[in-house]
Amino acid sequence: MTAPPLLEARGLSKVFPGVVALDDVSLTLRNGEVIGLIGKNGAGKSTLIKVLAGVETPDRGEVLVNGEQVRLATPQDAMRAGLAFVHQELTDVPNLTVAENVSLGLGYPKRGPFVSNRGIRRRAAEVLRQLGAELPLDMPVGHLSAVNQRVVMIGRALAQEAQMLVLDEPTASLTKDEIDHLHGVIRRLSGTGICVVYVSHRLDEIVSLTSRVVVMRDGSVVAERPTDQIDRRSLIELITGDREVAEAAAGEHFMRREFPADSHELLRVEELLPAGGAHAANFVVRAGEVLGVAGLVGSGRSTLGRTVCGIHPAAAGHVYLDGRKVKLRSPATAIAAGLVYIPEDRRVEGNILDFTVRENITLSSLENFRWQARLPFPSRRRERRAAADRVERLRIMVANVEGPTRWLSGGNQQKVLLARWIDREARVFVFDEPTQGIDVEAKEEVFGLIAALAEAGQAILVISSDFSELVRACDRVVALREGRIVAELEGSDLAESQIVRMCYSGEPAAKREET
Repeated sequence: MTAPPLLEARGLSKVFPGVVALDDVSLTLRNGEVIGLIGKNGAGKSTLIKVLAGVETPDRGEVLVNGEQVRLATPQDAMRAGLAFVHQELTDVPNLTVAENVSLGLGYPKRGPFVSNRGIRRRAAEVLRQLGAELPLDMPVGHLSAVNQRVVMIGRALAQEAQMLVLDEPTASLTKDEIDHLHGVIRRLSGTGICVVYVSHRLDEIVSLTSRVVVMRDGSVVAERPTDQIDRRSLIELITGDREVAEAAAGEHFMRREFPADSHELLRVEELLPAGGAHAANFVVRAGEVLGVAGLVGSGRSTLGRTVCGIHPAAAGHVYLDGRKVKLRSPATAIAAGLVYIPEDRRVEGNILDFTVRENITLSSLENFRWQARLPFPSRRRERRAAADRVERLRIMVANVEGPTRWLSGGNQQKVLLARWIDREARVFVFDEPTQGIDVEAKEEVFGLIAALAEAGQAILVISSDFSELVRACDRVVALREGRIVAELEGSDLAESQIVRMCYSGEPAAKREET
């Protein structure tokens, strides 16, 4: 007899106030498969994962594991059923060792009444051997690279003898080499019979890694295809339900604006040395220009952006805005001067998730909503009107501006953060990983906003680990290595392969060939 599927979800439905999160979702997973689970932010992927993880209880439907119906009322139920989940945010404890993190939450082996360090190390060594990872067992996890921290999280899932592993946006902020390494780990797991569900907005990874793709939209599964029978453009059309969006998103360039050759210099950075850094930076951004900053993890790209905006202290150097030197002693002085930083982590550093959408949007400009000029109290009615206007302009998917920002999808949280700043008359915008963890349609909207800001004459700095997006969105790209700007590309030389060469070698391919 044919063995039953590893997991079957039958007719799962879940309704939140005003939102149908899951609508009769059915799914079948088998041992050894690598399944791509894709869809827009808000398509229902997260709710489906939460149901399988025992975090949310479905209103209707059932889940079977190895042919037996299971009740997933708690995360412990999911663990006992052999289901493991590695979330986008790193959940290792930085001060604990690799071996201790592998056993975290599973109970530590004991020798008599005492914790057995030998048992902890033996368990971790066996798990890491299965992953083909050679990591120092006694090293604190906080000292590891981002990809190896994620490998430790996967090791913890294996240590619980998981049959199915769900990876949610596992390659956020990783370099190409780190992504290749992680994909090798996933293929090794698949070869041992473990089913891997890979959730990502990076469609090139979905196409290259998975054997089957499940597409969700509006709480339903709208398509299921073998990966070798579908291409990136078709995936985008299935995700968005819009052929025009698919054609635009699959294009080689997001935009090719022509800003005037005589456009004036808006931002100049001279010999800017971040505190603790070894190399100073020099660059110029003209009005209407989008400058990309590329670099490997640890290259100092975020530190540079934060230093320009007064968040990270500068040891030396100067920043000029419209030809005038500005002293950036703090983020407040940068904002007052017209420089705005949109952080990589919108959930921790950007929005206050328990604030309403209205409160987050108006947070930086409360002085504009006073009842009267001499009174320090804002008018909630004026705030609500302004927030509703920005929600409409940016197409933020929210039923009520008085709802908590926490309820929004990642792409809509990103747009709430953008809405906070676009009306402050800022001259320079620094975007750090602006599309991390958001879907393909939301990416197009975010880069459309960036293009609109540039068209209005602002200077834009885009920091990204996704080099293909830099090619599509930027007029020029500079590459950082160990805090130093080592090369620059623009015009017809602006290509992803060139950026990769710059980041690794320090100079473009054309220059290397000339020598």
